[in-house]
Amino acid sequence: MENLGLIDWRMVGFASLWIFGLSIVLTVFGFCDYHAKEEKERFRIVLRRPSYQIWLNVGLALFCFGIMGSSSAWWEAVLWASLGVMSSAQAGRLYGIKIRMLSRWKDKLLKHAEVIFSRDNKHTK
Repeated sequence: MENLGLIDWRMVGFASLWIFGLSIVLTVFGFCDYHAKEEKERFRIVLRRPSYQIWLNVGLALFCFGIMGSSSAWWEAVLWASLGVMSSAQAGRLYGIKIRMLSRWKDKLLKHAEVIFSRDNKHTK
């Protein structure tokens, strides 16, 4: 246990971060490919959906921040950090769009449910 000082834990952390980010990106591509084949749609059409775009940008951000920490030159770190910030901002923007879309769908669904249940109550009385 005395050799733990030989491990560069900072590099292990950043390497784990970019590997995890890359695994998210590859998982998104796998799910997207599966759904494209199931729905008989083109891959790029399915990939444009906000749910896929959010996770793709999250994976890209983690990948960029992991590579940023592994960079030796300061300008590489700045470049990777800026790409990571842009991917994070894009994911946040898309998440906000998705929440607004879901709230609109929820409101419409509730209105239709009220109409359906009010019709059912009128017929049972």
